[in-house]
Order: sequence, then structure tokens, then C-alpha cells
Amino acid sequence: MLRQWMKSVVTMTIKGVAMGEHPFGAGVFTDSGKQIAVAHNQVVSRCDPTAHAEVMAIGKAAKKLGDPDLSGLWLVSTGEPCPMCLAAIGLAGIEHVAYGASASTIETANFGTLGLTASELAEQLSPPIQLTGGILEYDCSALLINHRKKDSDDG
Repeated sequence: MLRQWMKSVVTMTIKGVAMGEHPFGAGVFTDSGKQIAVAHNQVVSRCDPTAHAEVMAIGKAAKKLGDPDLSGLWLVSTGEPCPMCLAAIGLAGIEHVAYGASASTIETANFGTLGLTASELAEQLSPPIQLTGGILEYDCSALLINHRKKDSDDG
């Protein structure tokens, strides 16, 4: 099921890239596989360094459900979440995260991770967030490598 979820997130990411956004996407799903929300990175269009795909997907899901508590749901992201996004995931009550590209691939593509991986931070959170990496890793990594961040970009 994680691969299926990631395919819909990758599709949204490609739409974002076509609009000039950075190559990241995320989605929120139920255990049974229902898609609640999918979003792409909007840092460029919003001129907002906090408009990461995970934050956008969490906001859309909370609004759609009419509840900021997203406990029991999954977040799927094309890249290993950065510390800001992992904090937002924890604050939303999401305890399960699946991602495609690793933090090292994100760094290779010139996008920052602040030097802290999700796995290093996740186990320190209460409750801890369970991470599953490598979902469609090749596809997610290719998006990053093929759309590297230029030195003049932010976010």
C-alpha cells in the first residue's frame, strides 16, 4: 500500500516541479488507504521557507477533516522529512511516516537538512514517530537529482 500512496505523491510532486516548485511532495492517508490530502512544495510560489510539502499536506488534511489532530493517519513524503516538518508531523499527532529519498540524497541535490536526519530526531520525540524509508526510492531520488536546487534558491 505504501508504494501506491507514494505514486500519488510523486504525481503531485511532478505537477509542482512543472510550476517551478522544488521537487518534494507529501500526502496524508488513512490506515485503510484512503487519501486525505496530497500537496507539493510551495516555497517558491509563496515565497515562504516553511511551505514544505509535508506542512502543506498536514494543513490540507486538518482543514478537510476539520480537526488539527491527525492521530492514526500516515504521512508519505518523497523525501526524508527535515526537522521542521518532523516537528509539524509530531504536533499533528501523526506517528507513522514513509518516505522515498534519504537525507543524504536531499543533501546531494543541494537541498538542506540542517544536518539532522529524521531518524535521529524521531526517536527523541514523544511519542516517537515510526519511519519507513526507501519507498519508491529511485523515483523520488531521481526527481531530486534531476531538479537540483540552484545556489541562489531558498528553501
